[in-house]
This record gives sequence, C-alpha cells and structure tokens, in this order.
Amino acid sequence: MKSEETKRQEREILKSFGVQGKGTPEQREAAEVIAARTNEAMNQGRRKMYVY
Repeated sequence: MKSEETKRQEREILKSFGVQGKGTPEQREAAEVIAARTNEAMNQGRRKMYVY
C-alpha cells in the first residue's frame, strides 16, 4: 500500500510532465518509477553525507 507522501510525489511528477487528471496507466507507472528512483537517490545521498 502506498503512503500519502508517495501518492503526492507521483501526482506532482505527472503534473510536472503536463498530465492532467490521473493519466494513463503507462503514465502512472512511469511516475511511480521516477518517484521510487528519486527517493533511492535521495536516500543514498543522505547516507554519503554522513560517511567520512
């Protein structure tokens, strides 16, 4: 089950690509992948900031 934050991120990604409404299943899947990869990159960046 997706968190509200994940759903919000996906909506924002769709909106940034000019998608109005829910979008197609393909667009929603692409937004899901983009959000997941973005979160992974952010988490890796945070870990690297604290490694000396």
